[in-house]
Amino acid sequence: MKIPKLILLFIIVFSCKENKEKTKVELPVEIEKTEVIATDSDSIYERYKLGQVESYDWNLISERAEKYNSVSEQFSTKDNIPKDFLEFSKKFISDISFQEKHIDFDNLVAVDNGCDETFVMSRKNWVFDDWDFINFVGIDDEMENTFNFSDSIFYFEYVIKEVGTFRILGFEKKDGQWYLTLYHVNDC
Repeated sequence: MKIPKLILLFIIVFSCKENKEKTKVELPVEIEKTEVIATDSDSIYERYKLGQVESYDWNLISERAEKYNSVSEQFSTKDNIPKDFLEFSKKFISDISFQEKHIDFDNLVAVDNGCDETFVMSRKNWVFDDWDFINFVGIDDEMENTFNFSDSIFYFEYVIKEVGTFRILGFEKKDGQWYLTLYHVNDC
């Protein structure tokens, strides 16, 4: 009697194992790929503002700097800075609220380039900057800190002669008010 029970048990186990192997059905796996496709009409700056530029495009700084630099000859003495801009600069570096209101965040190209990381600055991560950029204008043995200006643009470039540019600032005048539109700090 034990043998027929064992045979019956063996048949049941074997048939269950066979059923399990037959029910294994592999379903096709579909991977959906998404990517941003740039067209000729997409500007790097527009994608930069939307956060779609994976690595910082340094051409944004250099193109804006070239545009601002071309508005006039270079100056290196504070005596050439118009009174309205001097007054603006004093408020800009001393009043947090004034500074925030006088940054054109919609048109701002701003990078803080540290030794280890580069930060693209925006309204979300802006930190008050009280660096007195007017007092550093001038040329000496170590520095060449100059500016260019017109009625609507002010451009400052600060250079350590043996190292290179460490700060660039650009301002545009709109509706009678000055606004920061270019900011590059190289801390490394």
